Amino acid sequence: MDRLKDLLGDRPLKGIFTALGLPEKIGGAVLDVLCSRGARLWNVEEEADKLRRTKERIRALLEDAEQRRFIDHDSVKLWLRELRAAAYDVDSLLDRLGTITAASRLAAAEQSRKRKRPWPSIELSPWRRWELDEKIAQINERLDNINRDRKRYRLQAGDGRRTAAQPTQRPRFLEAAAHRDERPIGRNEEKEQIVRALVSDNAGMDLPVVSIWGTAGIGKTALARLVHDDPEVENFFTDRIWVWLPETCDVRTATKMIIEAVTSKKCELLSLDILQQRLHDHLRRKRFLLVIDNLWADGFQFWEFLRPSLTAGEKGSKVLITTQHERVSRMNSTILSIPLKPLEDEECWQILKVYALSGRSSRDQHDLESIGRSIAANCQGSPLAAKSLGVLLSDTHGDREQWKSILSEMRILEGDKSTNNILPSLQISYQHLPYHLKQCFAFCSVLPLGVEFEKDELVRLWIADGLVKSSGRRRVEMEAGRCFDELLWRSFFETSDTFPIRKFRVPSLMLELAQLVSKHESLTLGPDNSHIADHPEWIRYATILCPKDEPLAFDKIYHYENSRLLKLFPKTKLPSNQVPPELFSKLTCLRALDLSYTELDLLPDSIGFCIHLRYLNLRNTLIKTLPETVCNLFNLQTLDLRDCFWLMDLPEGMSRLVNMRHLCLHLDWDRVTAFRSMPSGIDKLLSLQTLSRFVTVSKDGGKCNITELKNLKIRGELCILNLEAATHSGAREANLSGKEYLHKLMLKWSDNTCKDEQQLDIENSERVLEALCAHSSLKHLRMDNYPGRKLPSWVEKLSSLDTLEIFSCPRLTQFSVEALQSLRNLRIRKCADLAVLPRGLCSLESLDCLEIHGTSNLRISAVDILPRNISQLTVSGCDALEEWCRQEGCERVQQIHDPRIQFSN
Repeated sequence: MDRLKDLLGDRPLKGIFTALGLPEKIGGAVLDVLCSRGARLWNVEEEADKLRRTKERIRALLEDAEQRRFIDHDSVKLWLRELRAAAYDVDSLLDRLGTITAASRLAAAEQSRKRKRPWPSIELSPWRRWELDEKIAQINERLDNINRDRKRYRLQAGDGRRTAAQPTQRPRFLEAAAHRDERPIGRNEEKEQIVRALVSDNAGMDLPVVSIWGTAGIGKTALARLVHDDPEVENFFTDRIWVWLPETCDVRTATKMIIEAVTSKKCELLSLDILQQRLHDHLRRKRFLLVIDNLWADGFQFWEFLRPSLTAGEKGSKVLITTQHERVSRMNSTILSIPLKPLEDEECWQILKVYALSGRSSRDQHDLESIGRSIAANCQGSPLAAKSLGVLLSDTHGDREQWKSILSEMRILEGDKSTNNILPSLQISYQHLPYHLKQCFAFCSVLPLGVEFEKDELVRLWIADGLVKSSGRRRVEMEAGRCFDELLWRSFFETSDTFPIRKFRVPSLMLELAQLVSKHESLTLGPDNSHIADHPEWIRYATILCPKDEPLAFDKIYHYENSRLLKLFPKTKLPSNQVPPELFSKLTCLRALDLSYTELDLLPDSIGFCIHLRYLNLRNTLIKTLPETVCNLFNLQTLDLRDCFWLMDLPEGMSRLVNMRHLCLHLDWDRVTAFRSMPSGIDKLLSLQTLSRFVTVSKDGGKCNITELKNLKIRGELCILNLEAATHSGAREANLSGKEYLHKLMLKWSDNTCKDEQQLDIENSERVLEALCAHSSLKHLRMDNYPGRKLPSWVEKLSSLDTLEIFSCPRLTQFSVEALQSLRNLRIRKCADLAVLPRGLCSLESLDCLEIHGTSNLRISAVDILPRNISQLTVSGCDALEEWCRQEGCERVQQIHDPRIQFSN
């Protein structure tokens, strides 16, 4: 105020008020307001700091309210929702100010280097200060109103704090969560019935079918898994195939999924006729067990179209299905239908006891048994509930009072009629989660029933929404990964058997629970649910279930301006014109946007308005190029462009995205791509962990050169293309030897490198490859179109190497694998000059799979050429080796366990 008066003085202002006909007293009041507002505008950062401290107090209050668990007063619930909505708005405002401040600092640094000013729309101008001050004032007024009600509801921080112990980090859970749990489920009688039916003769019956049916969470999948892994079943069938089918799965998708399960390779075929023929060929002369988990199709047409492809198997082949519907079981089963009833209380107690009392003394177990049996009796016969409660009780360290408290809470929930019949035991498991895990789980309400997801996808979405923060000691991805593993261990997630990438699902009962606890913040829009929510300002997460043949009404989503996540789930590919430019000028609070698996081929320039955006998923779209405004997304952490086969370029200003952590450019390594080059300045993205793909250019090419890889701490996978443009010095400077978390590496020269004799520089290629020395922790190495005659010396030092692939290296004459004692898979293709098998092949006891294709000059120089433990051999286009397999090595080949041996004839 004083600053404004000092600048203008009183007399000019009084003269203005007099000229406007305003009395001096009113004019003075106006002056005071203007000066006060001017002071706030000048000190907007200070006001934001006060708001930041308020935000922490709000979080403490919300966390305390969550710990109370049972709040049945409707007015209190409404008050908490309003407080939570205010907390989100505070977070968005502070994020906006933080973005503007950080971007302005970076812009100033860039200007000092005489470069064009970046982020033209992100600066703390007077107009923007006015806008921020207006929002701060509105939020403060809301908080004042909320605070006036606080005493009435007696919600003071620290009141009502629960006494139950927080989950502790168990050394066993991280490892156990990563593998399928095989605890007993009390279904021995049913298991024996099914096993007997599967290994029986059933003479004259064409493809017998056994079915298991029952309600969600009753243990159908667990029982099918026990049967699948039974030693008698394993010995009876040559192949056991497992597929899990989503609810809306059609025959084409089901056939494709079965082929992928049989071959352990991704299937790109589209025609149903071709898919059926391919599946028929794969199953020929095999006695197989096909487990179809989660079959929903209740019409005859689905099974009648799927069945013919499955009849190629040997006599004794069978199908085992699981379903929630008795009708599906009746229509499909031919020899046995098992209805799963709820477990007995004693069986639930046995499951619960395994988890809850593991490692405890007999005396402790005896003292807790009566309470534990009462808890088990409230599981309503669900093994999922028994396991979930057992894990929860294990956190109490045998505290009897806490066991009593949990039993009491279950009885309270049994009388709650507003919980959509969700099992009280599952609600208890949720209620006892720490606050941050509750938020992470509630976020999963955006996932439709049966949708599978990758761990990294969900982890990055949590991080984008701010649900997981770095502790300072670990990467934020590691912290979020531990949250995921904890929820997996507690059965909030379940593992899928999808190939080739491990995926997960939210069990149907758990998904109902997630939707219940987040129903005021999460919205799913579909053809049957397009009404406007009662409080659109509360909605933070929006999912659109895209109809098959109807245009999307995006205008309905414009009501939810506070949305932090928007995710499309298309049943079929969406036409690109259904993503209007107005979408991004309306939803400016977005932190995560997922348009994957659509036919989007153009992203509007208006994407640049979403300055809060941290996660942008365009996977498997038809996108060819990205607008330059993407580089205005200062906060962007994840840009997912996997399987974008038409993508040609990245924006020139990528170096401005200094917060980028995951630039996902993965493609199937066998697919040809139009991608031409990388923009310069990638080396400035010092937070980058995922890069997936890198296109090499010559040093004076004006694009990103291989030397820019030097300081990047890349993890996971990296495919380096066009290596004919690399130099020895540039390859060495790329510093692959320093990238210890890089586990999968592809080194590829262009297809015509080995064909053009004039451009062929064998010695330079060998020097470049020697300089690209990978870290010894590398697990998967592939080389394509390498024109050299020998492999580099560092290959034999890869002590952790699991898979080695040498493809289209026509001048390679020989190499050794003797030192690669961890090698499990060796694949050689189109290496015309390779005269002998790799040295030391016989000594590799770890080798499981050997594939050799199109290597016609290969000669056999030893009698025992196959490693002792090999279980899969594939040979084609290698006359001498094929002849050896038929003649001299026939006896040895017959000892191979896996019968999948293919010869060219």
